[in-house]
Parts: sequence; structure tokens; C-alpha cells
Amino acid sequence: MDVRVSPKTTSIPRSSLPLPLGERNWSSFVLGTVCTSTGVATWAFVIGGSAALYLNARMGLIAMVAGALIGQLLVTLATTPVSTKFGIETTVSTKPQLGVRGIYIGLFLMLFNAIGWNTVLMIFFGRAVASVLDIFGLIGDSSRYTVSVVSSVAGLILIGVLVTRGTRSLSKTGPVIAGSIVLLAAWLVYILLRTHGVSGVADAAPLEPHDNRLLNYTLVVEMLIAGTFGWWGYMGGIVRMVSGARKAILPTMLGLGAAWAVVAAVSLFGALVTGEPDPTVWVPEIAGQVGAVIVLIFISFANLGSTLVGVYVSTLAVKQTQSLGRSLSWGRTVALVLAPMLFILIFIPNMIFDNVPIFMAFLGMITGPMVGVQIADWFILRRRAHMSVSSLYLPGRASNYWYLRGFNPAGVLALIAGSSTYMLIMNPYTLIPNSPIFAYTTASIPAVLMGGTVYVLASRAMWRLFPHTHTQYQNHRQFDVEAS
Repeated sequence: MDVRVSPKTTSIPRSSLPLPLGERNWSSFVLGTVCTSTGVATWAFVIGGSAALYLNARMGLIAMVAGALIGQLLVTLATTPVSTKFGIETTVSTKPQLGVRGIYIGLFLMLFNAIGWNTVLMIFFGRAVASVLDIFGLIGDSSRYTVSVVSSVAGLILIGVLVTRGTRSLSKTGPVIAGSIVLLAAWLVYILLRTHGVSGVADAAPLEPHDNRLLNYTLVVEMLIAGTFGWWGYMGGIVRMVSGARKAILPTMLGLGAAWAVVAAVSLFGALVTGEPDPTVWVPEIAGQVGAVIVLIFISFANLGSTLVGVYVSTLAVKQTQSLGRSLSWGRTVALVLAPMLFILIFIPNMIFDNVPIFMAFLGMITGPMVGVQIADWFILRRRAHMSVSSLYLPGRASNYWYLRGFNPAGVLALIAGSSTYMLIMNPYTLIPNSPIFAYTTASIPAVLMGGTVYVLASRAMWRLFPHTHTQYQNHRQFDVEAS
């Protein structure tokens, strides 16, 4: 479906409007490589090392793939139908559920996970560069921190330059980065098996398991589901580059679902056989300094690819806002997105990098309910039949999505209920389950279900109490939407 908002309706920068069908020129292959280069970055190694605390190689691989596929399926259901049908990115797609002003909640969710993840990636990138220089004797231990910070900042500036070129950078760099990642991951597996053998990897015991085997399994599944929810903000900006949902489902499920779990398994295996979850420690143990340099190069490639996509979709999200986004050029919006990341990289990199597991728990807590709300809105309340594309861009009360002072009470209530459900089941600060049902349900899945259920019930209650809101919901403004 090719949807255009008439220029007579509103004056909006072209980059903020729905992408016309004729400009959606990515093939499934290009989308798959972009998704793969996005998914397999430092976070894959962090997850793999953490999974080694609870599960052995076989069960860890099964749990990670299961969690990643479950999480990605939910994210795909929430974002792909609307983004591929109408050519819109994730943040603007939240306006029907949250309201004209409530969209800033969606923007916060998107920027929270994108800026958080990409700052971690660039910190690791800087540390990788410093480690390589140290191995070659070019710097000393006293200058490692300074070199890592300077390298992180330089890498982020390079990403900013590439993003100013738009999607051309993504389509050209995606296949190269994805191919490099696959080759380097295969090399790491070869080194592990050559050094320890298949039986050595398979028989290695988990590092710090709980007594309850089911709890161990569910903890790893939860980590992968919550981590995969981080792709929610990315999805709209990249899947809208293909011409239909069918072209997006398999590439996203494999690239953002299966691929990053499989690469995380490399770190899982390494952590199990060496007893050390940090890849910068176990790689030199099994492959020496040459191996360490190769894996650091691998991490650098992966991180640059992921950060490139993250900064692009963050910039695209900010461009949807009526205040900053629509008054700034694309280049200045890129600079605005990079500003908080630069601040963190320069002043507080250790505080952020040392709390990645807590960050992931918060991803599940705040993003899971939004995923549930969008799935319920599209499939249960049938938003697919009543989407007013023009109202996504009309300001204030002119939009069908003004609701109550610019907020949709049903959407806001659903997010609160879903996040509260997560906290009742697991403490995101301590990562300790608060309820025995966690072992059977995880915390993220109940948060998704609660968010979607409350949204449906609250929406229908609001339609009964305020019938005009139901009329607005069903009103699809045809006069300023052109479809062909």
C-alpha cells in the first residue's frame, strides 16, 4: 500500500513522512544483512557470558535461541505490519495508542533503549581499540582509559557522518559487516573446538547455577526476551525500507532473532570452558594475543554496524516530533541524538557499562507493555482497518488521536499496568524473582500480556463512557490520504 499525506494538509519535512512504496528499495537480503549486523554486537557477548552462569552449552543454546525467537516474534507482530503497510517508523506508530502528546512516551522508550545500547557499544569499541594498541605495545596501561574514551568519541563521530548520508550507508555497509561477522564467529567456534573438543564444550558445567534447574533455564530465556525487546525501536525505521510485511518477517526473525542468539553461544561456550564470562579474557587463553586481536576486531566491526543502525533510527524518531524534529535539518538532528551519547562516553562510561544487566531488565519492564499494547491494537481492536495516516501528522486537536489533552488514557494505563506486573514478578534492580511464577512465565511475557489486556479493556470502557472517542477511532480521513 502506497500512502502519501497531502502537502495541503500539513507542512512536514520529507524525511518525517511515510515512505512511498516506490522508494522502498531494499530487498529481503539487504534487510537481512542490516538486521544481522545490528543484532550481533557486544550485547551478544554479554548475554552469552551471563548465560554461562546458569546453563551448560546445550541447554544454554536452546534457551537463548528460544528467548530470542519469542522476543523477536512479539516485536515483529507489534511493529512490522503497520510500518510496512504505511511506511512509518516505530515512534510515530505509537500515536494511535498513546495520543498526540503521548507519542513522547513512545519517543522516550525508543531513545532509552537505542541510546543506552549504542552507548554501551561505543564504550566497548573504545576499549577494544585500546586493547589492540596495548597488545602491540603502542600504549601503556596508564593511557588505556584516555585512549578508549578518545576512540569511542571518534567512532561515534564517524557513525554520525555516515548517518547524515541516510539509508545509503545502511544498505552498503550491512552486507559487508554481516559477512565479516559470520566469518569471525565461525573462526572463534573453530578455535574453541580445536582447543577443547566437542566433549570439552558439551561437558563444561555452568559457573554459578541456582539449585532450581527450571529457574536457571527461565532466567536465560528472560534475558534474551528482554534483550530482544531492544529491537522494538529499531524495527520501523528499517522494515519500512521493504515493500511488504512478507519480505520483512524472515529477515528480521533470523537477523534480529536467531543470529544474535547463535553468536551469543560463542561467548557461552568460551565462558564455560574457561570459567571466565569476559571474552577479552577467555579469547587470549585459548588463542593467544593474535586471537585476542581478531576477536576485538570482530567486536569493533559488529559494534559499528549496530550503532550505525541505532543512530539512524533514533534520528528518524526525533524527526517525527513537531517541535525539535521538524524545525531541524537531518544533520542537526543527528548531532542532537549524538549529544547525550557523547556526554556519557566522556564523563560516565564506567557507570553505564558496569550495569548492562540492569539496563536489560528495564528494557523488558518498560518496552514489553508497549509491545503488548501495539499487538492488541492492531490485531484485536483492528487498527489495521481504521488507521488514519493523516492524523499521525496533524497537530493538536486536528488529529483523531488527541483523546484527553493529547493522551490516550487506555494506552497510558496499560503501560503502567504492564510495568507494575513486571516488577511484581521480578525486581529489575536486583534481577531476583519476586514471585515463584517467574520460573514458569518469565517476567517479560506477563508484562506483554497485561499491557495488551488492560489496553483492550480500557479502550472499550472508554468507548462506552465517551462514545466520540470510538467515532474518532473508526474515522479514517480519506480526503487527505492518497493511496495507490
